Amino acid sequence: MKRYVYIALLCVNLFSCSKNDEQRLTNKDITQILTQAEHAILNHQGIETDSMMKLRMEYYHKAKTFNDSVHMYRSHFYLGSFYKSRGIYDEAMREYDKALQHISADKDSARYIQTKIAIATTEIELGSKHKAADILLYTYKIAQRNNDVRQLLDISGNMGILNLELKKYNEAKQIFSDAITFIEEENLIEKKPANYIENYINYHMFLAKTYYEEEKHDSSMLYIDRALLAADFYKDIEGKAYLYQLKGRTQTAQKRFEEAYDNLTKGNALFETLKNEKQRSKMLFLLADNYVQQGAYVKAQELLNSLETRYTKGQVLVDDYHETLLLKADIFKNTKQFKKESEYRQKSETLQDSMNANTKDETMIQTATQYEIEKIKNQFEAQQQKDEQKFYTFLSIAILVIVTFGFLLFKQLQKRKTLKTTEESKPDKTTSQNAIKSDKTVDEILQKLTNLEAQEFYLNPKYNLYATAKKIDTNTTYLSNILNTYKKMTFTEYLNTLRIDYTLHRLENDKKFRMYTIKAMAKEVGYKSHGSFSRAFKAKTGENPSTYLKKIR
Repeated sequence: MKRYVYIALLCVNLFSCSKNDEQRLTNKDITQILTQAEHAILNHQGIETDSMMKLRMEYYHKAKTFNDSVHMYRSHFYLGSFYKSRGIYDEAMREYDKALQHISADKDSARYIQTKIAIATTEIELGSKHKAADILLYTYKIAQRNNDVRQLLDISGNMGILNLELKKYNEAKQIFSDAITFIEEENLIEKKPANYIENYINYHMFLAKTYYEEEKHDSSMLYIDRALLAADFYKDIEGKAYLYQLKGRTQTAQKRFEEAYDNLTKGNALFETLKNEKQRSKMLFLLADNYVQQGAYVKAQELLNSLETRYTKGQVLVDDYHETLLLKADIFKNTKQFKKESEYRQKSETLQDSMNANTKDETMIQTATQYEIEKIKNQFEAQQQKDEQKFYTFLSIAILVIVTFGFLLFKQLQKRKTLKTTEESKPDKTTSQNAIKSDKTVDEILQKLTNLEAQEFYLNPKYNLYATAKKIDTNTTYLSNILNTYKKMTFTEYLNTLRIDYTLHRLENDKKFRMYTIKAMAKEVGYKSHGSFSRAFKAKTGENPSTYLKKIR
């Protein structure tokens, strides 16, 4: 009987162990399934097609099935980004709100800031600038506490967009230019490309928009083309669509109608692929405007008629529809159909009244919020200055202690040296100098150096004093003395002079070289670090590489 009891207990234990193993395996499988589902989305960034929507919905259902809060947050955020990319802003807002519900207890997290910034950018798209400003003000305080570079950069960029919307063009240009310079000088794209590529392209695009609003179209085209190069290289399809849109508008303003038509058509095709109907409507309006400026009123009117139909389907933003009505009224005026012109002027005024009612007191709120943002930025910068002052004070004290100790040690060592040794060291230098001046091989060494310069040896980062001396069959001491005597510089100064002269020549004659990052440029001319290159460049030209490049690009 006992035997059967033991066997039963053993079976129960074995069954229990097998269930635990099965449970552990299931948990592992769940994690793997969710991770694979998320990777499927992340590995297919770019064109927001219906297949992308299916991937995101599948991810959402898996996260919901397994009740995983982290993946539930991510699935809602990805769905929000999908709706936003297609101009379905109400749905995007709903998904972002659902995402926030899964992280409500952690309002200092990067995920929380990321979502709030996405909501702010959506509000800007919808024209609710005061709401966007309030959100950015709130998130800036959190990012300030976190001291997170990426968060601060994102928020600053959106502040620039707000300044652009408020027609504060100088402030907007300063923000975008500073952001671009910061990304380049800190090599953020090389360090974390996925985090900073989109920002880098967008800041170029918004800088171009600012110049467009100021009617500085050549400057606008410069930054558009730079952004298109980056968008093409990094395969940012959505970025290219918006850049083609802006390029077409700018070329229309420059009366380059055929080129404008080509770029607007390209942008429209990309937005069609992205299934962003509201941006497609904007492209159709810009094409109609292009036709109007050429006097092709029939073609323009066909496009504007289609926009009226699209508006009834919710595929046109209200601002764009208002512009459509005004442009149609202008066509009727130019074709002397004054009754229809009056009808469309009245429609546009009615719509404008409705828009004004929805945005009453917006300007006052924006101005107050902008003041608060500036105040917080000033506080943050003041705190940084205090921290830097503390650091430099401590550093100064440390250096003073080290120098004092070193001086006392040096004095102690000096006492041990005899006067005779000091006296004998002087004539040796004179003898060495005379030997160089009278040596017949000096000309040969200088000629060999000239030959090496012609071969651009200095572009090889492995060339140091020892390698160069060996190459021209001499020793390091002799080579150093020759450089000091005949070229009035050390070997390092000599090498830096050759490299920076070569850099300046390339910048003047090679357009592609001007588009290099500072890091790539430094590597190209033989430096192992961009910091050494920047210091040598400034010593030679009096300017940092980034400042110099802005002037010549």
